[in-house]
Amino acid sequence: MKYLILIACLLLTLSGCSTTGQPQSGTASSMSGGGDDHPASVPVLLGLDPVRQDLQLSSLQCALLDSLRSEYKTQARQITAIGMADQDAALRANWDLKKLRKQFNQRALAVLSPSQQDRLRQIERQMLGGRLLTSVSEQKLLGLTPQQQQSLAILDKGDQAKASAIMGQFSSGKISSFAKDIQLHQLQRATSKKMLATLTPKQKKQWEILSGQKLGLPKVHDPNASSKSLFEGY
Repeated sequence: MKYLILIACLLLTLSGCSTTGQPQSGTASSMSGGGDDHPASVPVLLGLDPVRQDLQLSSLQCALLDSLRSEYKTQARQITAIGMADQDAALRANWDLKKLRKQFNQRALAVLSPSQQDRLRQIERQMLGGRLLTSVSEQKLLGLTPQQQQSLAILDKGDQAKASAIMGQFSSGKISSFAKDIQLHQLQRATSKKMLATLTPKQKKQWEILSGQKLGLPKVHDPNASSKSLFEGY
């Protein structure tokens, strides 16, 4: 549960998948060069021990990813600090963060083998649920109609507006950090459910198959389950 809340909060506080300018396939080959087809989940997912174990990453791969994540967090902190100046700075910072995320995703995915990239995509489907349906490659993979794509775009826009409102309440001191995280998590779950509801029964079945074997995550009471610093700098 702790991991799900962390991932949900990161996804919502940064941005969802863009529905334009994405790769035209969901295969590993397109993923390796299509960092923009992933939401802000890649930096988080590749830092989780259960994910690394599931992907069977080598010590060299882990070292490379740790170096990339450290670099990403440092740059993200700098961009975020600049974005605190005013509304215009915040807008520029938002675009800079999107660009940074895309660059990191491309470099991080290049560390993985094709089979590891495919498995990571399965894990993303499991962890992000319907939120991943805003990805063009996912839409093409499932054969979504223009009407379904439009419905997802509307849900995504509404979701981001609500997330921004929650962040605004937190920034103004109206709600606590804990309340912000809970509300963002609840919003993410509700939006994910609505997005999955746009699929036909056949598409839902295909989605379940594409999600692969369930990822095993440590329970909250597990003393070895650590999420310390997972979101620091994101």
